[in-house]
Amino acid sequence: MKFNNVARRVLSPRPSEFISTQTENFLRRLKPRPFVVDYIEGVYKNNVLPNVNDNTVTISVLTDTHAKAVVSASYYGINGMRHIIEANQVSNDVGVDLNVHLGDLMDGSDKPEISRGLLKFAVENYQASKPPFFIVEGNHDENDKYDEHRFFKSASFHRDDYDSLVTKYDFEQSEILRLNPVSRVGWFDKGDVRIVFIDTSDIPYILSNGSKKYDFKKVRGVREQQLEDLTTVLQRTVDKHVVVMGHANIISPSGRSALNFNGDLVQKLLVAFNNKETGQLKNELTGDFGVNIRYDFSATGISKVTTYICGHMHYEKNYKVSEINHIILNCSALMGKKHGLTTDYNKKWDRRYNEISELSGYFINIDPNKLRLQIFGYGAATRYVSFEI
Repeated sequence: MKFNNVARRVLSPRPSEFISTQTENFLRRLKPRPFVVDYIEGVYKNNVLPNVNDNTVTISVLTDTHAKAVVSASYYGINGMRHIIEANQVSNDVGVDLNVHLGDLMDGSDKPEISRGLLKFAVENYQASKPPFFIVEGNHDENDKYDEHRFFKSASFHRDDYDSLVTKYDFEQSEILRLNPVSRVGWFDKGDVRIVFIDTSDIPYILSNGSKKYDFKKVRGVREQQLEDLTTVLQRTVDKHVVVMGHANIISPSGRSALNFNGDLVQKLLVAFNNKETGQLKNELTGDFGVNIRYDFSATGISKVTTYICGHMHYEKNYKVSEINHIILNCSALMGKKHGLTTDYNKKWDRRYNEISELSGYFINIDPNKLRLQIFGYGAATRYVSFEI
């Protein structure tokens, strides 16, 4: 079942603000399922809570929910939005320190007015939960999948649609900080722990004859201004245990860039920070993704970036490069074993609608005193893994 395209104007007469009324009305009828809430709360109370104290940071994490305006019992659909509702209900009840969504909140394959409705509803659900939240932009969140398949590659999202519907609300919270009103780097502090968020879909919005120069779904990268902002944030980070989060993995286990542009430079910057170095970060590119900046990490005390956490790949994996843990979390979206795009990792889980395997999510507990980061998974996720920080 798909939702019909019925649009209305909200907040502004700009075309980019059209949101499907029918989608909004349907989403507001979604309720958390008691058996799912009880299950996730049980994971928290039995496994996570014994590790929680005033000095630790506990984060609820979802990634790649791929919400889509279709009712599906075996693949992407409105179930992705229900996973957000259920995880946030638990986060609200148990009182985590931070709610995080690591991107691809939606699949980006619906008509633009429907996709805007999905983004709007998701943000409202995060706002309604007591803990502060941060939603990272994923490569599907600019609706380019729809542009590719149904809209003859013209841009269905305007330049500021995602920012006005999502990013704006990340930074309206007093607990979430950034250097200036346009910076793509955010951070959250609690005690000796700093969580830094980067945007791996930092792609310029450039139109040529109505089409985008870059396909946001296929191209991932980090530009010079974001690297400069990240440098400034790190230079001002003194005596902190730092965990960085983004949507896509920045480097491979061999140390090569896993982004189309500058993933290796992010890694080099983090390593330079850990080594208290002063130097220059530069690539051989010019134009949109050229980089040439300087850094000085000599006055950051005992600060160290120990971990980079992301989603995007629709499987779980962890590896260490230059003493930094790189952790990939599984997608929260339902991926039935008979679908062609379902990864082997998710086929092994044999994920099924209305069963625990339908969902996938995590609690992350960071303990600066024990120098330990623990990940507690539920649903189609590894139940426990621990890392030194």
